[in-house]
Amino acid sequence: MMELISEFDDKMVKKKEIVDEENDFSQNPERQGDVEEEDKIEREDGYPPIDDVDLSVSQLDGVGAVTQKKLETFGVTNLIDICVRGAREVSEITSVAKPTCDSWVFKAQKILEDNNLIRKSDMDVMDLMDYHEQLPTVSTGCTEVDELMGGGVRPEATYEIYGEFGAGKTQFCNTLTCNAIAEGGNVIWIDCEDTFKPKRIVEILMAREEITSEEAKEKLNNITYLYTPNTEQLLGTINALSTLLLEKKPKLVILDGAIGQFREEYLGRGTLAERQMQIARLMTHIKNISFYFRCPVVFTNQVQSDPSMMFGDPIKPIGGNVVAHASTYRIYFKKSGKKRLARMVDSPEHAQADAEYILTDKGLVNVE
Repeated sequence: MMELISEFDDKMVKKKEIVDEENDFSQNPERQGDVEEEDKIEREDGYPPIDDVDLSVSQLDGVGAVTQKKLETFGVTNLIDICVRGAREVSEITSVAKPTCDSWVFKAQKILEDNNLIRKSDMDVMDLMDYHEQLPTVSTGCTEVDELMGGGVRPEATYEIYGEFGAGKTQFCNTLTCNAIAEGGNVIWIDCEDTFKPKRIVEILMAREEITSEEAKEKLNNITYLYTPNTEQLLGTINALSTLLLEKKPKLVILDGAIGQFREEYLGRGTLAERQMQIARLMTHIKNISFYFRCPVVFTNQVQSDPSMMFGDPIKPIGGNVVAHASTYRIYFKKSGKKRLARMVDSPEHAQADAEYILTDKGLVNVE
């Protein structure tokens, strides 16, 4: 009996040695390659395991308890926030010299790049082209409009949709949202004009997906809705958005009517400089959000009429050059009888072109 027990123990020891040897990367380089490949597969969705990375600001040199508390008061809770806000704003918050804040931003950026949380700033051109081609898209399902945008909206880009009332700006956002949540993705909707109607989302889902009302309502859980009735709440919401973005990992972020709030609150030429400064800060934040959180940001904008224009279209988007230069893509939505026109006004890759669509119970659809 004792001999059998001893023989069994010897077999177990040998088995453990074999397992240990297989897991020892130095002795088994093939196993190391397998693990690295598994890790690569986990990270290819654009959202690597955040929990495995230390994103706390306390790891930055010179950030003590007092400085950390100041940062948290203004919504800066992690390294991504440091990069999104930038050195100048962090310096204003903490009263720390800007060169020190510059070093915090540089170190935070390096940590994010080293952990594959963002694309590398010195990526090879061919690798960058492959990276852009592999980015996922969120489409409208309207062929012409999707072709106008190169297949749909893509991460790491901001899309400005401007046009007069009734042109279909909010319906465009509704349609994108429906396609995103129908595929199981999350959407963050920041409503500045109180025009978001969950019933409309259900209607589009039922018309497009041929699903029941209950199934459509279940998909509404993938939408995180935030109402911001004034510019103070809008900026506060954007400043504190990182925690929600890390939790939800959205396929799409929408700001419906953001720039219009500044138009309503900052009246007269005397407030122009302050208004543009606040808009510039908002645009910087949403542009950085699209990059650091790898998601497309779509925002709608109001328009104004230029009375000095004698010929051509007098319609111009509000916000001036601050908004124009911060937008990756600018698309003009225009009424044309029962039909609507979407015009690519500004793009780093697309030619200026028009796309026709109509608005139905299915959202944006092709003109028959």
